[in-house]
Amino acid sequence: MANASGIEGNLAWIAVREFTSSEDGDLFISRLEGFPSQVIARIPPECNVRASTVDHMVFVIRPDLRATIFVNECQISIRARFGRRIEAGEPVFEKDIIDIDSLYFDGVEIPEDAAVLVIMSSGWRKGMFFDFTPLAPEAPKRDYDLAKLLGSYYAYLKNQSLFKLDAEDWRFLVERNWFPFVTLSAPLKVELVAFAKGRYDIDRLLPEIVAEVRELLPHMRQRWPESHLFAPHLPFIKHAIEEFEEGDYLSCTAILYPRIEGLLRTLHESVAIPDKATQKVLSQAAVKHSDEEFHQYSWLLPELFRNYLQSAYFANFEPGQPAELSRNTVGHGVASVEQFNEKGACIGLLILDQLFYFLPATKSSPELAG
Repeated sequence: MANASGIEGNLAWIAVREFTSSEDGDLFISRLEGFPSQVIARIPPECNVRASTVDHMVFVIRPDLRATIFVNECQISIRARFGRRIEAGEPVFEKDIIDIDSLYFDGVEIPEDAAVLVIMSSGWRKGMFFDFTPLAPEAPKRDYDLAKLLGSYYAYLKNQSLFKLDAEDWRFLVERNWFPFVTLSAPLKVELVAFAKGRYDIDRLLPEIVAEVRELLPHMRQRWPESHLFAPHLPFIKHAIEEFEEGDYLSCTAILYPRIEGLLRTLHESVAIPDKATQKVLSQAAVKHSDEEFHQYSWLLPELFRNYLQSAYFANFEPGQPAELSRNTVGHGVASVEQFNEKGACIGLLILDQLFYFLPATKSSPELAG
């Protein structure tokens, strides 16, 4: 597709692979009014396909230029990670999904040597992806996982507010020890993002966060033993959970913060990282071995979580100066007793749960949900 209008005889830029969404405003509309509109115009009128009625569309163009189009007729499946154990045949709800890995259009064959255009929807939001490179003269085959790429764009559509935080928004969150932890519900993360962008006191959300953590603790307690890396730390973590449930946040926080580092050290040893286990290396180890597992729009936010561990959990402090609760203020005995509170305990539990999804033993194939 042309990136701009051109004049005969002049050079022009052509887009052969691109993703745009409703967040892109006029650019997205111009894309939809281009090739997709031309395709729809060629569909027989008796099919009653109008642009305003398109929920999803898959357009496949083979090397011999034969084309197949599917409009609003595909069963869409996603490969997703769940926040609780799902039994075969059990209903799956949107709140159960903590991350989207891949997206499939059931029964639609998209060969590696075929061009493809996809329109997808999530509520009122829409996105469009196309890749026409296989039609180039050299006829290169697609060399990436199309289902995973489409899954990343679908994950973006369903959680766009999270990916609209800029560097200053992230700094505001991290300096206050907060992060849009994957464990939290989508509505609560939307509130967290809104508070960060509005520069509001995020601690005002603490009652809602505490309530969710209490509700989700049984699921955390159930899944953590599934990772062998948690094994040496479980007696301490179970005791911390009991203290949390009884309202002894001081004991819970005091137990959890050293154990989080302990878990990171266990991970560091298990994957045989050659670098010395400094706090920076431990933060990197938490997500580095999973780089290829998670796409760029993973709700687990691997790189941002690595930065959070380094900047918030392992935050340094100046003697005699106020500092947020961190592994270092706890370890050096300078954290004030007031910081061993509901917030500190909740964040400790949420960090542990976020880490769980990065551990090697938990990288088994995600459950498949339709």
